Amino acid sequence: MRADRSRPLRWVLAGALALWAVASARAGAPDRIWPRGAKNPIVATIVEETIDGIKTAGGAGFSPVAIEKIEYGDAPAAFREGVTHYESGRYEDAVKYFESAMRLPNVRKFWLRPACLYYMGLCYLESRSDLAKAEKTLTDLLAEYPKTRWLPDALLALGRAYLAAKNYQKAYAQFDKLAKLATARSWERWALRAYLWEGRCLLEEKNYDKALATLRKVTTADPTRYGDLVIQAKTAEATVYVRKGDYKKGADLLRKLIREIGPKVAKEINDGSGNRMQRTEAQCYNALGQCYLKQAAKTNNPDDYREALLAFLWTVVLHSQFPTEHAEALYYAAECFKKLKENSRATELLNELLERYPDSSFARKLQPAKKESAK
Repeated sequence: MRADRSRPLRWVLAGALALWAVASARAGAPDRIWPRGAKNPIVATIVEETIDGIKTAGGAGFSPVAIEKIEYGDAPAAFREGVTHYESGRYEDAVKYFESAMRLPNVRKFWLRPACLYYMGLCYLESRSDLAKAEKTLTDLLAEYPKTRWLPDALLALGRAYLAAKNYQKAYAQFDKLAKLATARSWERWALRAYLWEGRCLLEEKNYDKALATLRKVTTADPTRYGDLVIQAKTAEATVYVRKGDYKKGADLLRKLIREIGPKVAKEINDGSGNRMQRTEAQCYNALGQCYLKQAAKTNNPDDYREALLAFLWTVVLHSQFPTEHAEALYYAAECFKKLKENSRATELLNELLERYPDSSFARKLQPAKKESAK
């Protein structure tokens, strides 16, 4: 009986050793697959990358949307550097690394090229340096790899690129395509993301009633599973009120959301469970700052500028790990300091913006005269 029980264990160990041998012979290290929410990765050799499942040498299959990240064993240094530069907001340098990585021989092109195209599209999008290139890069990705595991990510990013270019009809079409795909495949989180961006698109079109109705598809979702998306949708809801001129209602909702987020942020920091709620908190504080800025534009009340400044400074001081939100907060906090006649403090923040995020859309908002002044 004891021998029979040990046989499956021996089979598992033998399979693991075989996987390791195949991976080591190919790249010196196996791929590491991180399922969403898992504390430890699954070690395997990926031999195909499609939306239908990532196949491995061990015969196991993983749904791409259930994967948090993949560390490829043969990821070239250029690709790793590209990701590092992208995550730190150095988008122009990141693109160069990704372009270099795609030219390398002896790597598995089936994963490397679509991954590089996706990140390059994001670089153009996040920096707003070339929205036409963002659209083309993401369109090429979807055309060349229609079943890539980056499919939902690319659809969302392409919609965002159209939205940034104020092509609302095309943007909405991409978000709607993602919503239908996600619904058909029971990818609930992706469906909620699609609805969130549909609501944001309608907000920019000033279709406020339809925007609120669409956002309610997200705000009514299970907060224990999708708390970050629920809060982001409520943040967009608050922005609707601000755009309609109801600043008090918008600010009250944002402050309520920030109070709700606090314990979740503390939990993330204490147990190292991620940074999703921390980024959501940064977005809420930036939205609150925008609310008071718009109110100040109407009232020219210094107190409104001070409230806006406090909100942006929260992100400036505590959330520098998020380049997009941090660059926004630096720029608008500097604007608040200028309005409050504290120009030296404004210059400090503009210096930091230009130093840390030279490729950001906020750095490019500065005219040459302002750049010279900041330097």
